Amino acid sequence: MLFVNNSFVLEKRFLALLLMTIGSVAISFNGLVLRNIEIADNWTIIFYRALSFSFAIFIYLFFMYKKRILKKIIQIGINGLIGGFVLGISNVCFILSMTTTSVANAVFTISLIPFITALFSLIILKEKLAQITIYTMIVAFLGVLIMFYGSLKIGELWGNMLALITAISFSIYTIIIRSNRNIDMLPCLLISGIMAMGFTSFQKVGSLPISTHDFFLCFLLGGVLSGFVNCCFVFATRYLIATEATLFFFIEIALSPIWVWLFLNEIITLHTLTGGIIILISILIRALYLQNHKLKI
Repeated sequence: MLFVNNSFVLEKRFLALLLMTIGSVAISFNGLVLRNIEIADNWTIIFYRALSFSFAIFIYLFFMYKKRILKKIIQIGINGLIGGFVLGISNVCFILSMTTTSVANAVFTISLIPFITALFSLIILKEKLAQITIYTMIVAFLGVLIMFYGSLKIGELWGNMLALITAISFSIYTIIIRSNRNIDMLPCLLISGIMAMGFTSFQKVGSLPISTHDFFLCFLLGGVLSGFVNCCFVFATRYLIATEATLFFFIEIALSPIWVWLFLNEIITLHTLTGGIIILISILIRALYLQNHKLKI
């Protein structure tokens, strides 16, 4: 019976790793999609991205639970409400930071998520990291430094602060859903989308026009990319420790500039390409190491 349980956990863990890898690759197209938005400003993007995200999550929850959907939403309790609230803050601040500071500054600060999560996880959840994970984080962060060497700017304090709030908020959200992993916390995503829409409506009362082209791209951002990766993330935190789940953010950071280079012919520097390759290799080596370790067990 113990063997069966261990086998089940390993299968779920492998599925979690696979989904986070696929989800991280998918969400790395965020920058490419944002580059193609023509007219909509940042607050309009936030609103329609959140609207599409909330709609997609609601449809998924309804498909999964049907008449039990309200019960599942209530089941997340106060922790779920807080989790949805801080995720909403993180999503809003992410878009704002990308438009009020340099992309390099924003991405560099957001790449601190695994480190902030590791600290919170150690203090609150008592989750310790394997040495291979610590090494991977350090090498991946070195890759981020190389990617944006020469691009990081001093100043632009407000944008940098927004990026830091993004990182801290997402780390808090991760700890909340990880500590409540025995409860289906997917409704947190619905709460976060509604919160983001409400905050945006308050900022732009009665002034949210959008073109069909931009609405489609916002739907792609929220309803497809963000919806998919966030569902993957909630599932993954049941079987991966908090820091391990956020480690996959480095894949998004490595691939985002490559898609813009391939599809929009934006110049990519040797530093960016080298740093991205270092990030991807470090995560691949970790995956191979863990696979080999599992086989030894």
